[in-house]
Amino acid sequence: MYKKIILFLKKPFNLESYISNKLNLSLLHGLFVFVFLNIFKPFKLDNLKEDLFGYTILMGVLTFLVPFLFFFILEKIKFKNWFIYSFIGLTLFFSIIYSFTLWYFSGIYKDIFSLNKLSFIVFYKYCSSLAIISIIFMLIVNDKLLRLKSEKINRIKEDEITLYSENKKENITIHINKLIYITIDGNYASFFIETGNGIKELILRNTLSNILKQTTNYPFIFRCHKSYIINSLFFNEIIGNARGYSLKSNRIENKIPVSRSLHKVDLEKLLQK
Repeated sequence: MYKKIILFLKKPFNLESYISNKLNLSLLHGLFVFVFLNIFKPFKLDNLKEDLFGYTILMGVLTFLVPFLFFFILEKIKFKNWFIYSFIGLTLFFSIIYSFTLWYFSGIYKDIFSLNKLSFIVFYKYCSSLAIISIIFMLIVNDKLLRLKSEKINRIKEDEITLYSENKKENITIHINKLIYITIDGNYASFFIETGNGIKELILRNTLSNILKQTTNYPFIFRCHKSYIINSLFFNEIIGNARGYSLKSNRIENKIPVSRSLHKVDLEKLLQK
């Protein structure tokens, strides 16, 4: 039994997917807490009476900001290997920071409206109960978001698309859902396609501008750099800083550079398509 527990704790844990979904998860989490507190009024919140709505708005905003900032910090730290035991430790640490932040601002709110304040110990007990529900909620929502993204890839039509060179004399036919990225070298564009036997490269005399004109029906195909077009559905991580970002995919080893004109917020929106 002991060995089984140890083996379970040492299982890898994919934290990367939570970081890539940080905005959606944090927004939904804040909304969830706001609705939950208003409907169920746990921890004697009904005593707040007419001050309940304002209080739950504050808690909702904080339960959006705290996880979002936490995910943002984890993204910057870039720990590569996470396990179940490290996730549990992280969760305990997060619950303390989460509870203290909510307790502190809850106290400020209650001072303004002359309401009774709770000690941190009592507040932490309440908050820990809510944190367990919140963590379960995040696990379920993240799993759902990953499924939706996977289904989105699978729903892409298997119809082949034929791309023509500028002079219309040459062409290649590909499955758009198998295209990972395109890069240009001189007058030739290289198409990197996922196949059952690995990544295959196809070459066509063309320009990236002309290729984009022929793929306007596919919003997930976009140009991220003067020399690169990507299929955003294959990319799940943004690395780097304001001086220069790159995109990573678990299908390829190399990183795809990003033009400085594209801000991180814009990239995140594009990767969510």
